[in-house]
Amino acid sequence: MSKLSQELLLDLEDFISEKYIDISNLQFQKARPFGKNASLDQILKEQAETFRDKLFSMIKAKGLDEVEIYKKAGMSRQVFSNIRSDPQYHPKKNTIFALAVGMNLSIDETADLLDAAGYSFTRTSKTDLIVQYFMFQKEYDIDSINEALVKYQLETL
Repeated sequence: MSKLSQELLLDLEDFISEKYIDISNLQFQKARPFGKNASLDQILKEQAETFRDKLFSMIKAKGLDEVEIYKKAGMSRQVFSNIRSDPQYHPKKNTIFALAVGMNLSIDETADLLDAAGYSFTRTSKTDLIVQYFMFQKEYDIDSINEALVKYQLETL
């Protein structure tokens, strides 16, 4: 039984059509985030907090319950425990999306969490656009999001 209404699916289709960028014909320029003369020591001093630190500081700041988060994210206790206990844990992007859904994060908050793990939202990913769409709609049901991802033959969260 589908949780997604036909109206929502049509709205999602419009959203993806409007926002999606096909990268197959794009040319890229190399980015230089640091000055031309920046030393490696200077660059490493500017390193931001780790994904794990960012995640748990957000949980604490929002006063959220960890068990509720990983359950709402459709995540096992073991995976969440790995994140908590391993300071160098590097999640998949979809894991971050699932946690963001579990925490009801805004798009900006999710972008911050993605950045802490070295990712960002991109208009060249339908998965990113689908997650953003549901966040815009303030719809934080992991099953509905996964249903939309399956409809587009994408990996679920």
